[in-house]
Amino acid sequence: MSPPHDLIQNPPANLTPKQWVDAVHVGFQKQIVTFLLCAYGFLLFVTTAIILLQGFHLWGFALDPALLKWLGAATIGEIGGLLLITFRAVFK
Repeated sequence: MSPPHDLIQNPPANLTPKQWVDAVHVGFQKQIVTFLLCAYGFLLFVTTAIILLQGFHLWGFALDPALLKWLGAATIGEIGGLLLITFRAVFK
């Protein structure tokens, strides 16, 4: 969850500037991670759908084998990057 818009515009008087900056920074980190997780999930779903369409040749679907290899490698890299980000965030 991101900090409320009021916190960004008018920080509470009981917070020091460093505490306020940390609170806003954590909120932005959560927004970034949420966006990346949604984007990676969508891309993984689309990649899986493309591979299934290619495998079953539904509706005359046919792609170049080199493109499918590139797509598979990019998907593996995507999942590896996601795992790296997750493990670094969890096991600091």
